[in-house]
Amino acid sequence: MKRISKGTLALFILVFAGGLLVSAPAALLGTVVASASKGQFVLANTAGTLWRGTAIPAIRQRSGNLLPMEKLGWDIDVWALFGGKLQASLRWDHVDQAQPMLVSVTYSQIELRNALLPVHAGILGELVPLLQPAQLSGQILVKSNVFTLGKAGLSGVAVADWAEAGSVLSAVNPLGNYRVRLSGAGERLDVSLETLAGALLLEGSGSFSRSNGMKFQASARAAEGKQDSLRELLNNLGPETAPGVHTLALMR
Repeated sequence: MKRISKGTLALFILVFAGGLLVSAPAALLGTVVASASKGQFVLANTAGTLWRGTAIPAIRQRSGNLLPMEKLGWDIDVWALFGGKLQASLRWDHVDQAQPMLVSVTYSQIELRNALLPVHAGILGELVPLLQPAQLSGQILVKSNVFTLGKAGLSGVAVADWAEAGSVLSAVNPLGNYRVRLSGAGERLDVSLETLAGALLLEGSGSFSRSNGMKFQASARAAEGKQDSLRELLNNLGPETAPGVHTLALMR
């Protein structure tokens, strides 16, 4: 019997392993994501392969329930891996995207281009427990042309538009439309809030950094004629620091 050389055997194993990797199911990515986020972020209903597939991203709430997002499709550039870079294009179902979102990850930075992130306003209660009793509703759409996270810190600008905001503490629905602007400034992320239109008038500013944590302060008041219907909501947002004006302070 003719013996198989070590070189031939190694080549066979390499080709076989490569074939398994290329055809790896998308569920494998879901397992990696769930493990890396300790179960706080999951990919549900995965389909396709590790390199080109679809799934429904979802955030696990404190209650244990999942807060699903829109269906997301991804296409990972295999060849870019040989250059030490993870590069992928992402596209949402049922979301108007002029161009796919591009993600580039290297050892030194993460870069997002044409970023578009649609999330339910319920996520605000997960990020800020103080807001949980309000059970906020509406859709938030985060956009950014270019945003990077690297060794030098944060760089870029992102805008989050919150449309048709609502709350179980208010009979007024929707409360209004709001915009949050996020600006990367090295080790600091600057945040500003403004009201585009609505019965509940919000405005505020602050920043977040690893060294100083979150420092954000906003004022909330009712538009003319809406004071009585928004009284309960305003009292839950923060103390009345001036006639009709309530202050919400986030310090972490």
